[in-house]
Amino acid sequence: MPPEVSSTPAATLDDLPATGFHSKLALISAGGPFCDGYILGIIGIALPSIVRELHLNGGETGLVGAAALVGVLAGGMLGGAVSDRLGRRPLFTLNIAAFVIFSLLQGICSGLTFLIGLRFLLGVAVGADYPIATSYVTEFMPRKLRGPVLSGLILAWWVGYTASYAVGYGLSFFPGISWRVMLVSSAVPSLVLFCLRMGLPESPRWLVQQGRIDDARNVVRDHLKTDILPKAESQGQLSLLQIIRSPYRRALMFVSAFWILQSAPGFAIHTLQAQLLHQYHVQNALLGSLCITGLTILGILPVTLGLINLIGRRLLLIGTFAFSLAGLLLLGVSPTPAGWMIFAGFILYSMSEAAGSGLQFVYPNELFPTAIRASAVGMACSFSRIGAALGTFLLPLGYARFGMQPMMLTAAGFMLAGLLISWIWAPETKGVVLGATPSLTEPLPSSICAS
Repeated sequence: MPPEVSSTPAATLDDLPATGFHSKLALISAGGPFCDGYILGIIGIALPSIVRELHLNGGETGLVGAAALVGVLAGGMLGGAVSDRLGRRPLFTLNIAAFVIFSLLQGICSGLTFLIGLRFLLGVAVGADYPIATSYVTEFMPRKLRGPVLSGLILAWWVGYTASYAVGYGLSFFPGISWRVMLVSSAVPSLVLFCLRMGLPESPRWLVQQGRIDDARNVVRDHLKTDILPKAESQGQLSLLQIIRSPYRRALMFVSAFWILQSAPGFAIHTLQAQLLHQYHVQNALLGSLCITGLTILGILPVTLGLINLIGRRLLLIGTFAFSLAGLLLLGVSPTPAGWMIFAGFILYSMSEAAGSGLQFVYPNELFPTAIRASAVGMACSFSRIGAALGTFLLPLGYARFGMQPMMLTAAGFMLAGLLISWIWAPETKGVVLGATPSLTEPLPSSICAS
């Protein structure tokens, strides 16, 4: 059993003051989402060149855009389950090595099948990083920092996504630079991150769950400068199927539902942003896409700076679905919207969708206990990528056959469904103590905030 809590001003790890180690850990952990966003974003800026060189039709274009998202589906399931059993630390570094290797291999890509395969494998590595990195951060951070830092990982994702557009747009001015160089560029930040992540400690909460009390004590003493140890939680490990059948299935349903409804239109629109602007006959669609993507960061930034703690998780989720709905209705209200409506609609949707996406890492990490946290996050992430992959594959087929207005109204329908689900199901987890989350055997209440 864990030793008695020491007589320090903080009663638990949740109450510790912020330290330099917390800041270091947050920055290094953010490197993963940065690389994730870069890897998933660079295909959007390279896609027009790929389509021209490989002579892709609408279905093939969708496959290239969706391949990484299908990989994320597999990677989330695999990475979460392995992390809960073998620990957070091993895969925290090894999956970044996969980023480097598969990014470099894109430089010798010779055809459509090879490209789709590499994008799928990169997606597997990206998907594995989501549950690993977020569980790792969650289990070290005090509760006051948990929401801002976890939403900050989403901010890092958007910074990486925007950086990929900036790099790709800059490279597009050099006629001799092919789309292969654009895709290979993701190896640079991945290699830097691989070096930074080496040497980080294992999660003390995971160590306690495994009965490795001395190892956990050494971690908190060496890195958190305290003798406080987390208590062992009653929930033991469960398989993925057991989680679905457990009392936590209701929480899993909620997290998966809002994540799917955010991601299905979100990834499709962001990945195909330049293509969509071209369909709206916008001049210099690449530059317009870069500007919209850059402004997207302004949506998630206030969440990371403390808005998530100020207004709470529930209101933030409801509000962002409402504003996303308004943005898509601007795009879908007319078959030929005016220029200002096109940019206003995309910017409003992108900023509010980004703000809401900050909860994709917060809710699942706060709703599930340590023994199954990474597995549950991985499952929710994987389920969401089913919608994201289908949306990215179907959107170019849809606007080619039906036009832009019906597709934007369909996306607006997803936002309306998300708004209703959030209003009915969304709990409030602000201030929750890790390990004290209720089992949620009853329908999800409007508040599960720990006292």
